[in-house]
Amino acid sequence: MGYINYKILKHELPDNMKWLQNRTILLTRTGSYAYGTNTPQSDEDYRGVCIPPPEYFLGLKSINEYNTSGGKNFVKNVAGDIDITVTHINKFVRDALNGVPNNLDILFCRDEDIIYIDEFGQELRNIRKEFLSKALKHKFCGYAHSQEHKLIIKKGNGTGRQELVEKYGYDCKFAMHAVRLLTSVIEILETHDYHTYRPDREWLLEIRNGKYTIEEIFEILDDLEAKVEKLYLTSDLPEHCNYNKINDWLVSLNMKALNYNWDCQKTDKNF
Repeated sequence: MGYINYKILKHELPDNMKWLQNRTILLTRTGSYAYGTNTPQSDEDYRGVCIPPPEYFLGLKSINEYNTSGGKNFVKNVAGDIDITVTHINKFVRDALNGVPNNLDILFCRDEDIIYIDEFGQELRNIRKEFLSKALKHKFCGYAHSQEHKLIIKKGNGTGRQELVEKYGYDCKFAMHAVRLLTSVIEILETHDYHTYRPDREWLLEIRNGKYTIEEIFEILDDLEAKVEKLYLTSDLPEHCNYNKINDWLVSLNMKALNYNWDCQKTDKNF
């Protein structure tokens, strides 16, 4: 295995996080570029998974994620507004088990959206369908409702994109994300698979560009939610993920990682 050179992403790791160079096992493009809904104004976002050194498993050190956009490991964004989030393998798997959409986006993205992957990351990608279950309905719909509630934003509350509200009467970017989340879980329930790069991306961009009135958007969302509820009752997906199977896999992966010589190859991954 090689190692990922974060300078390629115009980012310099702080001294206490240099181990990420070797121990990032998967890094992908995410957000609008991964969905196929990017515009000239879109920021670049990257998410990944790491296996920290032994002291983060066996000692006093702890980390959930390295995040350049805020939080515990805050580092001011670099030129070009590139955000990078790399999550501890254990937290990533727990969140994926709980149906967090961002985690599924990493597991099911297109190969061309993978910035870096090693043999451990490939093992993670190989079991991605183990994280699909009917329980995803609750998480995806919950996030969709959150986006729906933000559609109309009052002036002066300091959130959202007020310029979109003034132009269209609602925040059409929130509308796009609500529709994307619902069509995503419909795809999962119908096909037992998922594509981060959305097959309905042209329609999503029409929503993003304000093609529909707010009344039409709410009607679209109601229709999609009704379809989700029907599919939830008829889908052949398991009710929940197989916790024990995934847990055993994670223990095995971490045992291999703890015994692996991460310094055996000090060469950059070719991009």
